Amino acid sequence: MSTLMGISLSAKRGILFKEASYLETMAKCDIIALDKTGTLTEGKPKVVETKFLKEFDISLLYSLVNNSNHPISKGIKNYISQNYENYKELKLQDLNSIQAKGMSATYGKQKIFGGNSALMLENGIDAKNISANLIFNFAIDDELVASFELKDTPKNGAKEMIESLKSLGLKVVMLTGDHEKSAKSIASELGIYDIKWGLLPTGKADMIDIYHKQNKKVIMVGDGINDSIALAKSDIAISMGSGADIAISVSDVVLLNDNITKVSEAMQISKRTYKAIKENLSLSIIYNIIAIPLAVAGFVYPLVSALSMSLSSLIVVGNSIRIKRLKFKK
Repeated sequence: MSTLMGISLSAKRGILFKEASYLETMAKCDIIALDKTGTLTEGKPKVVETKFLKEFDISLLYSLVNNSNHPISKGIKNYISQNYENYKELKLQDLNSIQAKGMSATYGKQKIFGGNSALMLENGIDAKNISANLIFNFAIDDELVASFELKDTPKNGAKEMIESLKSLGLKVVMLTGDHEKSAKSIASELGIYDIKWGLLPTGKADMIDIYHKQNKKVIMVGDGINDSIALAKSDIAISMGSGADIAISVSDVVLLNDNITKVSEAMQISKRTYKAIKENLSLSIIYNIIAIPLAVAGFVYPLVSALSMSLSSLIVVGNSIRIKRLKFKK
């Protein structure tokens, strides 16, 4: 009954638990790990500063980022569309997406690269990142020709959600593929002090394994393909309804919209439901310990025993219904 009330309340709040048992599992978790881009932040970075080191055809850059759905690529594409008129999509060859680093392609005899400093350095291109914002570098052959600084902003309610999770006794961790300065900048705004940056998708999953070896139960919250491995390894996986299909498919809990505060609400519902389950179980045990021996010994009339059994059942139902009146912490 308690679980049914918990599932019903969750659905009304836009939170989908794929199985009823996940309510209890979630209530027992110790750590919540959150992805940064698109989960804690809007996932819509905007170009705030540019540095052009050499003249080049902007169509090359547009054609490269137009082949990616990554938020940074979309930010670059939006910048180009807002600031240039004479650009077109070129037919690139050998398009290659490098996980958590960027992409590369060829156009005629030119080799082009777009991504973070790690990708540049791997290809012998000097590109140092000293900004707290996101950096997208663009290189042609072995020369850096432009860099773009992009800024993403935390989602509304993200800071309050973090504080609420802490008050519920959870350790809050940020797991991100972004560089140190960018990760720390957002984490500082949100009040997160345990940060792991520069992680590949497998690196995020490795962190989940580390927590498991410490006998901790872990909730993972993410929205992208890069989070899918970590989501699959966590005890409870939460994804945004607007996230990647693969992230949703491996998740145990789906938020039906992008309201990040629903993560805290899901945790509060799970804890209240688990508390009701324990209360109801305790009541049943106490009743059986007291009532059954008294009935067997003949100290209680059968009719009284039957009525008391009905009364205990009503108390259990009433206690479960109280879940629907849960007042959420903001």
